[in-house]
Amino acid sequence: MDYNKIIGSNVRFERQKRNLTIDELSEILNIAPGFLGLIERGQRGTSIKNLCKMADFFSISLDKLITCPADEKMIVKEEPSIEKKKTTILTYINSMDEQELDFIIGTMKNFKKYVSSNRPEGKEDIE
Repeated sequence: MDYNKIIGSNVRFERQKRNLTIDELSEILNIAPGFLGLIERGQRGTSIKNLCKMADFFSISLDKLITCPADEKMIVKEEPSIEKKKTTILTYINSMDEQELDFIIGTMKNFKKYVSSNRPEGKEDIE
């Protein structure tokens, strides 16, 4: 069994499922993008520490990440649905510290105020 290939296909599957680029995921995991690309292609292994970060970030068990081959044929390239967009946002939120979350909350509140104040007469506010 080629574990590097299995791990690589699983990392790629989970990344694509969340509509993340290699650059985005590598930044979140603090791994060089080129190295992450080698991992996804099954050309390089990685440390247990990195595997644990990946499994934790993807909210899957380490066992699933390293032993259960992903069926990449299930990934269909299409415009992301609202659910996929929400998953992508949650993926980013789950990797943020408290200061970053406070910034995002403030930004969202300001955006909502901006939209509400620029809404034409007779239109409802964003819920």
